[in-house]
Amino acid sequence: MTMAATPPPEDVARWRRDWEAMMRHYQPDRDDLLAAGLATAEQAHGRAPERVLDVGGGPGCTAEAVLRRWPDANVTVLDIDPALLGLTNAALPQVRTVRADIGSPDWLPAAGGPYDLVLALMTLHYLPEGRVRDWYTEARHLLAPGGLLLVSDAMHDAPVPAKPRGGGIGPWTVWWDALSAQPSMAPLLAERAATLSGCDSAEFVASTDWHGETARRAGFGETTALHPGAGHALMAFRR
Repeated sequence: MTMAATPPPEDVARWRRDWEAMMRHYQPDRDDLLAAGLATAEQAHGRAPERVLDVGGGPGCTAEAVLRRWPDANVTVLDIDPALLGLTNAALPQVRTVRADIGSPDWLPAAGGPYDLVLALMTLHYLPEGRVRDWYTEARHLLAPGGLLLVSDAMHDAPVPAKPRGGGIGPWTVWWDALSAQPSMAPLLAERAATLSGCDSAEFVASTDWHGETARRAGFGETTALHPGAGHALMAFRR
């Protein structure tokens, strides 16, 4: 994928920095959660994972954190959104990007593999319950023997923080409005609008027990709840 007009690097850096700030608004413990997950992956393998897939990786902020920790890793970012993948390509040319929809099993051959580590952070809530069940089975097929799946999302039994007061436009809308004002992004944003037409988030939320049982039924072995907090939890599933 290439951008029709390449935005200045400083703009790409700012948009990605603002994206990460927005994600921390919705998931305040995001940094600690990711650090716990990457440390667990190292412990599981006894080394740094060599091949990593970030499902729903958006503009590549998580991929960049992975590369800071494991500079020699081969990282792939998979997402349905061409605008976000365009930002990944502009910022991280060393990262492979794949455009695919995890709402369909067709994403599986596009993803490639096998991987030592698959990440799905703030991604599965977009899918309805039945599709999440199928997705666990599909994700297992992408992992090398002993590989690790890390899932983080809103989960019923994670401690819920107090909601901040205030109203007005949320950070998500503010971020997309700012990106839409950039002429260099117009072609990718038009492609995005066509791609996501009719797509809605299921806003699916389940418990850590539900995710653990679903992963077990999908064939995963060891399951660990790593980092409950701030209304979200991180879980690790070993193939």
